[in-house]
Amino acid sequence: MDSTIHAYTRDEWGIGGSQPYGNYSVHTVTGLVTVTALMTIPALLAPVMLVVAVVRLELGIALLFLACTALFTGGWLLGLRALRKESTAGKLRRLKGLPKPRFAVTDDQARWWFEEHPAEIPVTRENFPDSSRPFPGE
Repeated sequence: MDSTIHAYTRDEWGIGGSQPYGNYSVHTVTGLVTVTALMTIPALLAPVMLVVAVVRLELGIALLFLACTALFTGGWLLGLRALRKESTAGKLRRLKGLPKPRFAVTDDQARWWFEEHPAEIPVTRENFPDSSRPFPGE
């Protein structure tokens, strides 16, 4: 792996960007596409079966398919949203020439590294918003 340190904005992270830590090599677009594609059939069939159960006036079955509709369709929509977010993040990374992120660090860890290895990134509250240590002048 390349030992170069890159700074990413929250929008450039893509898949897994909302998680504060972890190995992002396990979050792949291929895996997300596969799971989303597999969820398409239940996401489409659950509402159809809900309508059939309501028409037949079977309350228990209708409640079951109502829960299935919420779970499968909601999961499918979340998968589509994550794929859109990853697509946007990939475009933003390509514009800056950044590779796909592999590991995340906290703002305090990143701030410490940039203080030890000065670069063109200024060490300010704007660039490290979640840092728990005070900045000069605070």
